[in-house]
Amino acid sequence: MPTRVAVTAVILAALLAGCAQRDRLNPLDPKNGATGGRIAGFAALAGNRQVEIRWTRLPQPDVASYALLRWRSGETPQYIGDPYGKTIAGTVDSAVTNDETYNYRLVAFFLSGDSAVSQTDTATPGSRKIVVLSAGLPGLVGLTPDARDILYVQPAAEAYEDMELDRVHTLLWLTMPDAGFILRTYFDGRPAGPTIDHPHPADVSVSDLRGVAWIAFPDDHLVRAFGPNPASVDTFRTISSLGEAHVVEAGTADPTVWVGNEAGTVRRFTADGILLNEWSLGARVIAIALDEAAEHAWTAVRTSSGDDLYLLDARDSTATKVPGRWSGIADLAVDAATRSVWVSERGTPRAGNGRLTRLSASGAAQAILTGIEPFGIMVDPVTGDCWASEIHTSRVVEVSPGGLIVRGSAPIDLPYAVRIVGGPGVP
Repeated sequence: MPTRVAVTAVILAALLAGCAQRDRLNPLDPKNGATGGRIAGFAALAGNRQVEIRWTRLPQPDVASYALLRWRSGETPQYIGDPYGKTIAGTVDSAVTNDETYNYRLVAFFLSGDSAVSQTDTATPGSRKIVVLSAGLPGLVGLTPDARDILYVQPAAEAYEDMELDRVHTLLWLTMPDAGFILRTYFDGRPAGPTIDHPHPADVSVSDLRGVAWIAFPDDHLVRAFGPNPASVDTFRTISSLGEAHVVEAGTADPTVWVGNEAGTVRRFTADGILLNEWSLGARVIAIALDEAAEHAWTAVRTSSGDDLYLLDARDSTATKVPGRWSGIADLAVDAATRSVWVSERGTPRAGNGRLTRLSASGAAQAILTGIEPFGIMVDPVTGDCWASEIHTSRVVEVSPGGLIVRGSAPIDLPYAVRIVGGPGVP
């Protein structure tokens, strides 16, 4: 039987351990496992010519004020602005230059003379606007110009089928096949026009020449054009007798419309609906991207044994098969400046064995990024980089022409399409 002294020692040890554990629950305790003693809830969100700073007010009654430190790489941190009262939970830093990266840290001062700091957060202001389609929580996700933070999440009743950028009006066209809706929205999530009601819209492409959206309706075997007035819901043009038209791609410099269907037929029309060319590729068309300078169309089809990639030439109506073993092609995107094409191959779903390949105008591989699961892609006309929705790591990535990831976004639940506008040097 233990002695009274031994029992007392055990009780005292338990009490001390309990006190130590309670101390560690203090969020400003350096040994707190969750916070490391840092102020929680601090964030720097990039904007256009500004950075929005947010923080969570501390609950301690003896908080006197807050102050903000800012610096760039190689600089010494400096306090900016006047101290903020204890009831303040954010500010906006407008003394910044677009496309410069800034580091921020919050400092809290107490009446006792002590202080506490936040983790460092980084922001790169700019004019770029980024919108992503998410399938995990169906809807639109808006990102900051540097893609580090989520600005908003706008849920939808179902996952959108497609999204395309209208550069003339700086808005997005979206299709919802089950609901039978065609929507137009600005990059900040605001509606840009009335909803267009047509059953089962699918792929959408917008001509930058006038801001006309061409939308495929597979069930009706036709393509309809809407616009150019964002306030209108009327059909501008209809091209019919197309079979199950799943893919449509509209030209800009060359105002033509390319349509691919389930049977593997690709047709090229004038904007007035006059047939110019026709190709039969023998398998379902899954993606088309135009090299308008050469009147070429990169076209992907899905066969029973895999995917094939073709280069269609509108000048002589030839179809050239591009060498390579392609797996799960999800999207194609042409860089008009270099006439190169990016090929997004998802590979095996959720396996991370897909790749993003950049081909020259002749089909030679110039860069390959592997170990990813890319889906929808877009070439940034400002930088020449390729933006890809990357399912494997639940984010969007910016990839250089050399095939290197230069930027990754905040986490997004099942991203599958991305569109951007603006960027370095753009007001």
